[in-house]
Amino acid sequence: MASLVGTWDLVDSQNWEEYLKEIGMGMIMRKAATSFKPTSIISRDGNKWTLKSVSTLKTTEITATEGVEFDEKTPDDRNVKSLIKIDGEKMIHEQRDKKGELVTVIVREVVDGKLVATITAGKVVCKRIYSRTV
Repeated sequence: MASLVGTWDLVDSQNWEEYLKEIGMGMIMRKAATSFKPTSIISRDGNKWTLKSVSTLKTTEITATEGVEFDEKTPDDRNVKSLIKIDGEKMIHEQRDKKGELVTVIVREVVDGKLVATITAGKVVCKRIYSRTV
């Protein structure tokens, strides 16, 4: 899983605004969120992962141990129960709202040298594609 570790700049988003609608984000915040190109910083220490997202709008950081459920505040300020697990070369990050009604699954993997985050919520699937910074 060393391939995920690094600093990544967002270069493309597919169906991002539809995903933001699905998770209940209002129009003004959606417009702001679609205009930013965050940098994602992924690091690992044993089975502990740190995921940091940096943009001019907001910086967020979570540290989680593989296979251990944790409380997470998402960038859009939702409080969720989360779990990160590794499946081969993929990181699977599951977020469940407190009522268990909305589940978001983020699958991160490196494809052709790019970090691809495939995000599924309900029937909506979006992709965020990042290039490794030098």
